[in-house]
Amino acid sequence: MLRKIIREPLVHFLAGALLIFAFFWATGTGRDPADYAIRIDETDIDRLTTDWERNFRRAPTQAELDGLIDQEIAEEIYYREALRLGLDKNDPVIRRRLFTKMRFIDSEDAENVPPTDAILQQWMDEHPGKYALPPLYDFEQIYLGQIGATQARARIDQLNDGARSAAFAQPISLPSNVKAATIEDVSRQFGDRFAAQLGRLEPGQWVGPVASGFGVHAVKITARQPGRKAVLDDVRQRVTNDWHASRQTAQKEKALARYREQYEITIAGRR
Repeated sequence: MLRKIIREPLVHFLAGALLIFAFFWATGTGRDPADYAIRIDETDIDRLTTDWERNFRRAPTQAELDGLIDQEIAEEIYYREALRLGLDKNDPVIRRRLFTKMRFIDSEDAENVPPTDAILQQWMDEHPGKYALPPLYDFEQIYLGQIGATQARARIDQLNDGARSAAFAQPISLPSNVKAATIEDVSRQFGDRFAAQLGRLEPGQWVGPVASGFGVHAVKITARQPGRKAVLDDVRQRVTNDWHASRQTAQKEKALARYREQYEITIAGRR
């Protein structure tokens, strides 16, 4: 009797259907290319409406909602037709997109865990040089133009003797007075060449000439705050961002290692 049942075509059909069902269940895909039924339920409509409201700050009209639904149906049709043609196979763009989505899924939990102050402080202690606060400079500068060093020094001496800056200043779209600037701030405004000389200047008097890409300047350092070790409140957001990034990377690598254990990997030319 058992052999007779096994030979029945209906049994073969049901077994094949069961295998197909098991395949799609195991691979987690929600799309069966052989399925020609498309259902737009209330969840889909709510999603389309919410996306529209986020973009346009208002609810869609009925005509606009009908257009969104038609677009959703068209995308689903083309998606399934593409699967039937195997267009998802060996496509580097799709491969990269799926890789990116899997990496995002593997690191998603890291974004949802808020670090405590103790965790952030430990991270800072493990990376002491990364969060040191740089020196800050207050200074005045007078653009002397594109003149020689001898002439520039003569004008700087006159400034220190009490000459008015207006007698020598050339017009330029740079601030004449700068407060609490880091070397990076100065570099963005005056250029790397100018910023590199700032730390060597004596404060309290006009010095120079200090060269930039524009020409030469007379500079007076009026205040200098030395660099110092940061406390958590100074750099909390940077530390939090770095901690999350490190946690995401660790989770991604852990997930990849777990996946690799399931694969037998062979590379040409390597043992």
